[in-house]
Amino acid sequence: MSLTSEGSRERRIKWRRELAPVITVAALFADYLSPAALWTILLPLGGAVLLLALRKWTAAAAVLVLSSWFLVPAAVVTAQAIDDSHGEHRLFALDGASGPLLDKASSDACSAGSIDVEVLPIGPGHLIDPRWVLRDNIATFISLHNAIVIDWARASGLCPVSD
Repeated sequence: MSLTSEGSRERRIKWRRELAPVITVAALFADYLSPAALWTILLPLGGAVLLLALRKWTAAAAVLVLSSWFLVPAAVVTAQAIDDSHGEHRLFALDGASGPLLDKASSDACSAGSIDVEVLPIGPGHLIDPRWVLRDNIATFISLHNAIVIDWARASGLCPVSD
């Protein structure tokens, strides 16, 4: 009898220790699998609050830094800084995609040749062929980047301001 009761004690799961990685992954999955809407900021914040309640400070910080609410704007700022260092600004587009921000900066809104449109090598037949969530995150990155480039072009006088 002593062997079975002793063996069951060794197999006990320490939920407090094992729960932090599960909450971290669940919060990040929920963040990236949710649509791009303002209410979705509650998903990573809720996970971070749960991790803070468990006193898992590093995991809570990782959820906040790796969430789409921080990572996508950080990538946009990085791309903008690279464009500024090269002295050239360009709009991004996905292969075969059109959007309102890309249409605003077309030749109707800006003088021809003032801003180049670069089609990213992402999609069917390219090295990276994202599906579903990753493609939505890339589209969010592109639309945010294009909005910043259009604002820069209007401020510098390349595009007329139209409402």
